[in-house]
Order: sequence, then structure tokens, then C-alpha cells
Amino acid sequence: MTGNGLTRRTLLAGMATIGVAARTERAVAATHGTSPIYRDFNDPYLELIRLLREAAEIEHDLMVQYLYGAFSLKPAYAELVGHPQPGSSSFLGITVEEMRHLGAVNRLLVELNAAPVLSRQDFPYDSDIYPFPFELVPLGLVSLAKFTYCEAAPEALTEVDAAGDGSTRLLDQLNESIGGSAAPNHVGHLYDAVIETLGEVKTAGAASIDFDAWIEALENIKTQGEVGHFEFFKSLYSGTHPVFSATRDVWSIPTDDAKHPCYQVPVNPTAYSGHPNSIEDPELRALAWLGNLNYWSMLSLLDAGYRRNSAVELALAQAVMMGPLMSIAQHLPAKGAAVPFDPLSMGFEPGLDAAAERRFTRLLLTETRDFARSIEHLLPGSFALELYDQLLKEV
Repeated sequence: MTGNGLTRRTLLAGMATIGVAARTERAVAATHGTSPIYRDFNDPYLELIRLLREAAEIEHDLMVQYLYGAFSLKPAYAELVGHPQPGSSSFLGITVEEMRHLGAVNRLLVELNAAPVLSRQDFPYDSDIYPFPFELVPLGLVSLAKFTYCEAAPEALTEVDAAGDGSTRLLDQLNESIGGSAAPNHVGHLYDAVIETLGEVKTAGAASIDFDAWIEALENIKTQGEVGHFEFFKSLYSGTHPVFSATRDVWSIPTDDAKHPCYQVPVNPTAYSGHPNSIEDPELRALAWLGNLNYWSMLSLLDAGYRRNSAVELALAQAVMMGPLMSIAQHLPAKGAAVPFDPLSMGFEPGLDAAAERRFTRLLLTETRDFARSIEHLLPGSFALELYDQLLKEV
């Protein structure tokens, strides 16, 4: 019995009822054309933090998948890979924008006195916010259908596809490629829910931030995805992008044909030895592990940059991504392997304070440098070993 005469069972039943009511509230809203994201918490602050953490993981997941697909492309399609400048005309341009989205979500979390989120889910992963399980795969009709669907505004999918025969909705084509009906969830829906809940937090006076500026920023993130990113992926999916002008039905070319646009890199690989899907060749696995170490170093620096609002750590993270990490990611696919972007089980905030976290980052960078030196004979020509000593001077 509890102090007021209620049994524990009664309390738990009541809590469950509240939870179902909260989740039903947003589900009902979905039938009226707003967000189909189920609500978990009545308290707007709790719900906002939950949604922002989901948004951070999704932006991270998208960034990794886009990079994996981009580097599976063969050199003839380097135009699609592009350069690391923000924009919606190449994979790297979109990846930079996804990194900015990840940064914005994490900065908002910090302003709300919540921890940033640099972890991601393992692949394949499914939840009620994702329209389908995400995976690391070479580019193809299925993966591009998923990217197009994920970034789309719902109304864009129900229009008749002008590139088709004049009668088929894009949604029908995407569902056929995916192999079934995708759940009615899009990245834009999640941002709709975030914006809506942010307004509730403002009304409740539960935080002291520049609400108007953040709502505008979140609206811009949503627009970038639903317009620029969507149009880019749609053009690749439909084969109408100018880079495919000399090749009809490019995605119908057999994957073992030299004319296929992509190297057939493994699906959901790992550099962890002894795990399912572990990269078998020891030299390629070593390079993939070095890719992981650089990926984890980058995320550790990003975490520190968000927590301390430090432009230094954020710049160092970018140097790792655009330097050694990209060098390995570009090198491996031609050899039949890829950077697996394995999750780091211990996360990126193991220290109790800033000094302890800085020590962790330094140790991780040192481990990365020393491992790179130990396999120097395997490193691609574009790999700059000297960068690590420069990074360690700044951390």
C-alpha cells in the first residue's frame, strides 16, 4: 500500500492510462493532417527533450547512411559525391547540411539544459518514428527510394510523377521499390512535433531561450530536407539527374556489371572482430577500424564543442571528418570494403567533468594516431598522419 491508500498496481495502471492517452492524442492529430508522431509525455519539457534526442539520432543516422552510399559511387560519378560545402546538389553538400542540423538540435538541447546526443542506433534499426529500418548499403533503387521518402513532404508523394507515365504517384513507385508500404513518417513530421512542443514549452514558461529564433531555425531545417534534399534524391531515384543522361535505366544495370554506378560494398559491415558481418580481410578490417577510430574521435570533439559551446573543438571535429576519415572512406570501396561507422558502446561523455572528458578525447586521438602509425604501410596516399599531432596540441 502507498501512503494515501493506493496500491502500487493501481498507481501503475493509472500511469499506463496517462501514457496511452498522451500517445493517442498525437495519433489522433495525425488523422487531421498534422504530425503522426506519437506523444510519450504530457509534460511539454520532457516531451521536447525526448523529441530532440530522437531528432539528433535521426540526423546522425541519415548523415552516416548518405556518406556510406556516396562513397560506394565509382569515380565516374564523382560529381554526385561533390565537395564538403553546404548545399543540396551533392551527397557531401547534403551531409554537411545534415551535420549542421545535428549541431542545431544539440545546441538547442544544451540551451534547454539537456545533454547533447552523439550516439546513434545500430543498423538495422526500427522504431515508430522511422518509416522503415535504416541500413548501411551501397546506393541502389531501394536505398534511394528510402532516402527520397524520408526527406519528402507528404504532399510531394501524392502528386502524379511528371517523370513517369503521367498516371503513377511517386508514393506508389517508392512503395514498389521499397517492397511494401512505408509507415507514414517523414523527417519533416518529427520537426513538426518538435516545433509544436517547443511552442508548448514557451507557453508553459518552462525554459528561457529565444523561442522565435529557434522555431525559425527548425522551420529552415525542415524546408532544406523537404525541398533541396528531396529533389536531389528524387532525381537520383528516377534516373533523371543530368549525370545519368547518357545511361537509360541506370539502376536496372546488374550490380556485377562494370557499368553499374556503385562498388558493391558490404551491407551493414563491422570492424569488430568476431562479430557477424565482420570484414574478413585483416588488412581491410584494420583500415576500417582506423575509420572507426577517426569517426569516434570526431564525435568526441563534437560532443565537447556542443557542451562547452567551443568553436575550437567543432573545427577540430571538421578537420578529422574532412581529413583522415574521408581519406579512408574514399579508399576502401574500390577494394570491396567500407568504413562501417560502428557505434561506440561507451558513448562520448564518460568523464564526470570537462577535464575528464578532455582527457578521454586526448586518449582517443592518441590511440587513433598510434594505430594509424602501426599500419602506415596500408594507408592511402591522401592520408595525413601529421594531423594528429596538430590536433593533440589543441585539445
